[in-house]
Amino acid sequence: MTKPRILVFAHKPPPHHGQSQMVQFLVDGLSDGSSGVEIYHVNAQLSAGADDIGRMRPGKVLRLLGFVLLALRARFFHRFTVFYYIPAPAKTSAVIRDWMVLGLCRWAFPHLILHWHSVGLGQWLTRSARPWQRRLTHWALGRASLSLSLSKLTADDASILRPQKSRVVPNGIPDPVPKDDQPLLIARHQRQIQLREALQRNGGESITISVLFLALCTRDKGVIDALQSVIRANTILKLRGCPARFRLTVAGEFVDPEDRREFDRINSEHAVATVHGFLDRERKNAKFEASDLFLFPTYYANEGQPLNLVEAMAWGLPIVTTRWRAIPEILPVGYPGIVDPQDIEALAIQMLTLFDQDLAPKLRNRYLEHFTVKRHLDVLAEALRTSFD
Repeated sequence: MTKPRILVFAHKPPPHHGQSQMVQFLVDGLSDGSSGVEIYHVNAQLSAGADDIGRMRPGKVLRLLGFVLLALRARFFHRFTVFYYIPAPAKTSAVIRDWMVLGLCRWAFPHLILHWHSVGLGQWLTRSARPWQRRLTHWALGRASLSLSLSKLTADDASILRPQKSRVVPNGIPDPVPKDDQPLLIARHQRQIQLREALQRNGGESITISVLFLALCTRDKGVIDALQSVIRANTILKLRGCPARFRLTVAGEFVDPEDRREFDRINSEHAVATVHGFLDRERKNAKFEASDLFLFPTYYANEGQPLNLVEAMAWGLPIVTTRWRAIPEILPVGYPGIVDPQDIEALAIQMLTLFDQDLAPKLRNRYLEHFTVKRHLDVLAEALRTSFD
């Protein structure tokens, strides 16, 4: 059987976010040909940093045209026949980019793969798009040879474009934990008992509970709600006479200056948070290992399958998050730390009660069974191999 020859038109980090990281794993994991596919990568990086994502600039158009020329050259000089592309969420500038790229490239490639990392484009097409926008989008993205989705939810959203074949391929990351994970799980268990006892007592020595928020620091990703829920949880503890206190660490970049100003204003009144900005892999892993709880109260409209939750599960770190998009599909069945979006009181209550259960082994096992990078690449390669026979 001839190997599918796939041109990957997508960017690797920087900027650093879940989608670009998954492209990195794809290119690094499948480029040697041992998986049964051949990969040619056009690193279509348009944004200089996190604050540049989604912004329209004339320079981006020129760069985009250059990447299109590289793709067409690979098609006709190297005979790559499959065009792999990650569609935009329902944001005007990003949708226009998709129209341009696929309008210029799709005619040249016999097959199109769309890999959906975000949710919302299908909903936009059915509810908000104008007739001419629907026609353009169906012309550019409709009837793809293969649609790859992270979950059933993203597959349902993408189905309006009527792909010929559809597969669910969950994300996956390399295991950040040393091969012997028992010391980590034992330490988590001992800490869970300590924190449960601390949260139930009145008086005594104070104890700090470390809460980690790691994501792009935007309002809809939940950075303001994370701060407010930590403040609310501490208020409840104070009223109970409990000396324990939550302390928030924020790791990520603020995109909107207004969000940063509001965060700093609230924090200046309560002094419960520290902002570290973007963390490299070593410092990020150290924060995951040292933290007691991961807090991610997102209601981002285009949330797909957040890698930060996968990372937290890999570290066996108890999670409080929102019942939003495909997030409940990521966590173990019946997981207790999920609340409705923008419910500060419910977030605080979950933070106070989550240590009643020993969740680390369940989270760690969920990662090992479903979200390792090896499993991701195996499922992805099998989908690519068998879709173009």
